[in-house]
Amino acid sequence: MNAPRISASHVAGLSTHQFRELFEREGSNVLRFLLRLTRNRSDADDLLQETFLTVWRKRDQFEGRGAIEGWLKRTAWRTYLNARTLRERRSRLAALDDEQRAQEAAEPPADAGIEQRDAHAFLTAKIRAAVDELPEPAREAFVLFRFEGLTCAQIASLTDTPLKTVETRVARATKLLAERLRPFRDNVPLP
Repeated sequence: MNAPRISASHVAGLSTHQFRELFEREGSNVLRFLLRLTRNRSDADDLLQETFLTVWRKRDQFEGRGAIEGWLKRTAWRTYLNARTLRERRSRLAALDDEQRAQEAAEPPADAGIEQRDAHAFLTAKIRAAVDELPEPAREAFVLFRFEGLTCAQIASLTDTPLKTVETRVARATKLLAERLRPFRDNVPLP
């Protein structure tokens, strides 16, 4: 069910009830977006709250030149970048590495046999590890492109990065992943 598009004047005048409805409609998409960026459920939950708090405080700044969903993702992206910068500063000052990773368990198809489920779990772990090992700018571009389904132009706009840079980062990430995962390619059991 697609909700009607919210105009700029409607965003500025959102009641708390309407804002709650917006959160209920879009919160899971923004959380998924942040979870893919942070790779940590707790951090993603915190950033989701910060994102919607920022949206509430700055709702009068929505100009209506695009979809509210894009404005929410852009706000989430900025919130993520600010949090990442702050975390990096704290890490340098404290000289501590307190980053923890939480991975969601990937479930193979329900009708898969034990061997296929084990192979799926093994490959999923290898793919996640390979994605996590990518250089940060390439990883972020790849996650936004492959998992969020954004185009390179959308990523460039979202991250204020030149389009060719985004294209290069996605291509680089894809090439690095192909190289790192090549040993597993020929050993995948077919369904």
